[in-house]
Amino acid sequence: MSTPQDTPGHGRDDSRPDGQGWNPPGPDGNQHPYGQRNDGGQYGSPQGPTSGYAYPSSAPEVGTRDKGPAPKEVMRAYYLILAAGILSLVASLVSAFSAPSSDMAMAGVGIGITLVFAVIVSAIYMVLAVFIRKGHNWARITATVFAALSVLGVLGTLLLLPLASQAAETSGQQLPPVSGLGTALDVVVMLLGVAGVVMTYLKPARPYFAAQKLGY
Repeated sequence: MSTPQDTPGHGRDDSRPDGQGWNPPGPDGNQHPYGQRNDGGQYGSPQGPTSGYAYPSSAPEVGTRDKGPAPKEVMRAYYLILAAGILSLVASLVSAFSAPSSDMAMAGVGIGITLVFAVIVSAIYMVLAVFIRKGHNWARITATVFAALSVLGVLGTLLLLPLASQAAETSGQQLPPVSGLGTALDVVVMLLGVAGVVMTYLKPARPYFAAQKLGY
């Protein structure tokens, strides 16, 4: 018994002179040679060759939009706060070395502690100045808090020192003398810091500290 595959001429149209098998009509109603269409597409794909999904070769990195050059008010704030940091270190050193002490060992320890504290404070001023120049709003806010504390510290010293001296004289004691140069430098540091912070809140400088949208 023969199978359909063994039957001669099965699947072939003997009426065709070229002996090719029968092909179903294509989408346009016409028959085309086996494996081809008149539109040039590949056999078995009614709508032509399927293109693979095109993955992007390189996706651009997401980053912050360029702020552009810093306004002159921001640059002034940068230099003012930088100068406040340097003078803050000088003022602390002047106050430490001008304070009288009968115990040299304790005086050395006090100067060392004052020097470490002065270096830390000066470094904070400089770091804030750098990030303010770059337009970071957190640096502006931190500098504002720092300037407010500086104002409170200087005003407290200037207002409370006379009262403390009076109270000491009434009780028969005497406070150690305060360096006038150190106090004057503290006032200058406060003014420089406040002026620098105020510069960052001026109208031309405010957009520079606005949050930047992420872009592609």
